[in-house]
Amino acid sequence: MTDGTDSDLGLSAVALAGAEMGEFPGHPLRLDDAENMLKSSFRTMALFEFFADLQRPASIGEIAENLNMPQSSASALAKSLQDSGYLERDVASRAFYPTLRVSFLGDWLLKMAGLPEGFADNLARLSETLGETVFLAMRNGIYSQYIYTHHGAGPVRKHVETGSVRPLVCAATGYAMLIGDTDTDIGKLVRRTIHEVDNPFWKETAPAAVEGVQTARAKGYAVAIGPTRASTGGIAVALPSRGVRRNLCVGVGGPAEEIAAKEAEIAPVLRGFVAGLPRSIEDAILGRAALSRLVSP
Repeated sequence: MTDGTDSDLGLSAVALAGAEMGEFPGHPLRLDDAENMLKSSFRTMALFEFFADLQRPASIGEIAENLNMPQSSASALAKSLQDSGYLERDVASRAFYPTLRVSFLGDWLLKMAGLPEGFADNLARLSETLGETVFLAMRNGIYSQYIYTHHGAGPVRKHVETGSVRPLVCAATGYAMLIGDTDTDIGKLVRRTIHEVDNPFWKETAPAAVEGVQTARAKGYAVAIGPTRASTGGIAVALPSRGVRRNLCVGVGGPAEEIAAKEAEIAPVLRGFVAGLPRSIEDAILGRAALSRLVSP
């Protein structure tokens, strides 16, 4: 886990639209149309990730500030999502919050992945137990992307945001998800990362990935510690791949010196947490059935 920004996730409007000029129902799709739709899509997803972190209603001012957009744009986005049934507005406070419709969008994926009900709550308890930031990451191209984050207590703990990315070869979460790859493939990924990213620190630290993954294979968990006092560090364990649950891992992160000092404490807790998860939806069903038989009179 290293310092960096998410600006290297370069997705262009042309690439996502498929071509500079495409056909859209009713009228031709111009490049500026595609760019506007792309921006709106990103803002919508960023808004829901913001609420996932905040976990309370938010005013238009808060939304605009956190999504780095004009208040007029934030108001238009919130109103559109309210009209669609994805946001609700509290009349007294004039704050917005997601409706239950949002919660059902991905509920089926958690079930297919065999993850237990209240998995996010389990991550929150893990964070409270360790006193550190805990996150769930997934493999996204050459990046490790943090799809859920629960911050530890204290101002220095908030160093990873939901939705942010790090190169796989520059993060503990990446090392954990690369354990099943060959050293040859990891070497290719290192070279690709150095070629594609702009962050000089990522370019400099990427070559350490081969050794980092080899160490992770031997230990059963991955560790990446930044080189300076101001750096961050991380420890991560990959989730077993079953069904739709592929290329996911749980990680713990914080100030580099603190994570290095607490490795012996954090690693076994993290490994035990992952080992306690159902290995598949079938395991989850069998586990619930067995529990039901045990508690039945």
